[in-house]
Amino acid sequence: MPVTKLSGFLVLLVSCTYKGTLGFTIGNETALRNSIFEEKRYDVNVRPNSHVLVSVMFNLLAINELNIREQKFSVSGWFTMRWTDRRLAWNTSEYGDVQFLFATQTDVWKPALVISNSIDDFEVIRDLYAPLRIDSKGTLVWEPPGIYQVNCQADIKFYPFDEQECHITLQSWGYNLIEVNLTALYNGISFREFKPNGEWNLEDNRTESLTAVDAKGDSNGRLIFFFKLTRKSQYYWLNVLLPVIVNSVLTALVFALPAESGEKMGYSLTVLLSFAVLLTLIADKIPSTSLTTPVIVVYFSIVLVMGALAVLLSTFVLDLYFMDETQPISNWLMMLFRDILGRMVCYKGCRSPCRSGTDVHPTQLTDLQEKKSTERKSSTIKRETFKRESSLHHLGINRKDDLTWKDIANILDIIFFRMYCFIIVTVTVGFLTAAYNHIG
Repeated sequence: MPVTKLSGFLVLLVSCTYKGTLGFTIGNETALRNSIFEEKRYDVNVRPNSHVLVSVMFNLLAINELNIREQKFSVSGWFTMRWTDRRLAWNTSEYGDVQFLFATQTDVWKPALVISNSIDDFEVIRDLYAPLRIDSKGTLVWEPPGIYQVNCQADIKFYPFDEQECHITLQSWGYNLIEVNLTALYNGISFREFKPNGEWNLEDNRTESLTAVDAKGDSNGRLIFFFKLTRKSQYYWLNVLLPVIVNSVLTALVFALPAESGEKMGYSLTVLLSFAVLLTLIADKIPSTSLTTPVIVVYFSIVLVMGALAVLLSTFVLDLYFMDETQPISNWLMMLFRDILGRMVCYKGCRSPCRSGTDVHPTQLTDLQEKKSTERKSSTIKRETFKRESSLHHLGINRKDDLTWKDIANILDIIFFRMYCFIIVTVTVGFLTAAYNHIG
């Protein structure tokens, strides 16, 4: 018997608690709706107050796309709009403790809001199937979802290390600033349901409340939601930058290939054609716009020009290498390559003349030794020897350290190889430094 009484007491207690918490019956809500919308003759065209403050928050669900070519930013999400209409307030004790009431946009007054930078559907935000939640104090909350496509002026100067800032501009339509004003709800943007994007990182966000003045001089409330995006560059490192850098290094190796191998010209043409094919494959990955020229396009152009120039320089070097040996080398050309360029690159080893800068001929060294050992030679013999050497030089008879056409071609190969390595390293490091400094 005591157990039966205890069980009955618990059932009664749960029933009372459930009824008080739920507070909803069809009859109670029907009576409440009749009281508000029929007996009080609620008019959806009449504003709740002379000055209505609408608090708005954008709930970001996903970043769908940032199309650089079309300057389009697409996101999925929903707006949370909240305002107060005292005509919709009620005493919960009079209607069975009903706490909330639901209505559609045709039942109550709602602010006319548009996304002013939309490029898809430029119209007042509306959703016949999204209900408005109304509490007993007359506060309305409306959350219309959608896919929003807006204009975004992208700057791709430092692609693929670029940062973009896009925004969604929400503006009141038909009401001036005195009649309807917009303000941010909480932080303005919520990321509780946000799903990361595969191409972009969401670095930062902010919300600004501004005033827009139309052509008639009327002020309108405006709320702007900013999104700062950074491109994920790992994919572009492996599929765009790395192949181009490797190809540029291969271009420099053209001048490290010996001319006698017979593959110098074929190799240079192969590298140039491979780079042209590579640019064709990655051209679709680079966004095209006439507003800004990406630095990476300038870098690719420099590498391409260097590849084409390498073919011309290789042709010139090969012409010199296979020049007829009976063709004399002019004195000024001999001096340029033997005494200046040859020493700069230490051709055939850095001998003491390279270090001292004094051209001492072996014959002169021998003369000095003979002078020390035979100091009693007459000055007549010395003058005759000098005249004989001058005559040989005047007739074009080569000395022991004179260069051939093959030597000149080899010296040019060394110079071009070092020059290409320097230019490639400088341009590549300069491009990467500028890109990373922009990110930082």
